[in-house]
Amino acid sequence: MADALGQQLLIDLYACDEDTISSATSVQESVATAFDLAEHEVDEISCQVMDDEIILIAIAPKFHLCLHTYPALGYVAGDMYSFENEVPLTLMMKALRKSFRAEKVKATSVQRADFGNERDMKPRRQTKITTLGRVSRTRIQLKQTGKKLKSQSAKVFKVIAKKGKGQKNNG
Repeated sequence: MADALGQQLLIDLYACDEDTISSATSVQESVATAFDLAEHEVDEISCQVMDDEIILIAIAPKFHLCLHTYPALGYVAGDMYSFENEVPLTLMMKALRKSFRAEKVKATSVQRADFGNERDMKPRRQTKITTLGRVSRTRIQLKQTGKKLKSQSAKVFKVIAKKGKGQKNNG
């Protein structure tokens, strides 16, 4: 794991305080507090409020954090990624748990770009496609290409028609 360039931490926060996770302002403040505790400066925080969900994305040098809060469920899903392992992800997770008053946390850590263990980077199973599958896939690709050509040729004809009208008016 020493050869891994990055770490990703996926967190599920359960039984969170509904008032805290239903306010975009308090979610943003919680994330800002987590960044302060981790002693990492945030470049940008973007928050989008939907009917039943708040989505927050925070960007920092070699780091991103994405949160989805679901107030009606008392649930927050989080994804934190740190390239070159510069940010203490566990510390940030604990700060978010405290801010959202979560009763239960489930965390999954993934090492990213682990060049020391190349075997894991290769697919374990190769996909086998039958002859009939190849024929079917080719048929679908030909259909899609035909549609693209048809729409492109329609655009070309419109441009030619406009140029033809312009030349008639000038002559």
